[in-house]
Amino acid sequence: MNQTLSLGWTEAQAQARLFAYRRLLKANLLLQAAFGALCVLFPAWTIAWLGLAAEPSAWVRAWGAMVLLVSLLYVPAWYAPVRARFAGPVGLLGRFLTGTLYLLLALSGPELRGFLWMALFDLGFAVALSFSYFALFRAELMSRP
Repeated sequence: MNQTLSLGWTEAQAQARLFAYRRLLKANLLLQAAFGALCVLFPAWTIAWLGLAAEPSAWVRAWGAMVLLVSLLYVPAWYAPVRARFAGPVGLLGRFLTGTLYLLLALSGPELRGFLWMALFDLGFAVALSFSYFALFRAELMSRP
């Protein structure tokens, strides 16, 4: 008998994929929340750290608050990704869109080059989370007879 035909083996694979996805998403959410908190609490330092040639104003704090809100809305996808099927794909699509937006902003002028780091962060995690998310669902489907 092949191992892939064993129900115990496929359930173990699904649990391993769940653990990997949750670990990756937890790291991403913690980094995003930390960045959002930095934007809210220290907008001038955050702008200087990113190398943006802009005056820190209310938009930096609003941006940080929105990043915190998005991180909070993504918690159901971390807690129960198989049950919260809406939050996962919508969050992945949002990461790809914001990463693309940051990339376009970074390419629009030298004063906005700091957004390149945000684009790399969002697009890198979007790709990694996409692979992990779909591997989780493939393993989950295979574990159900």
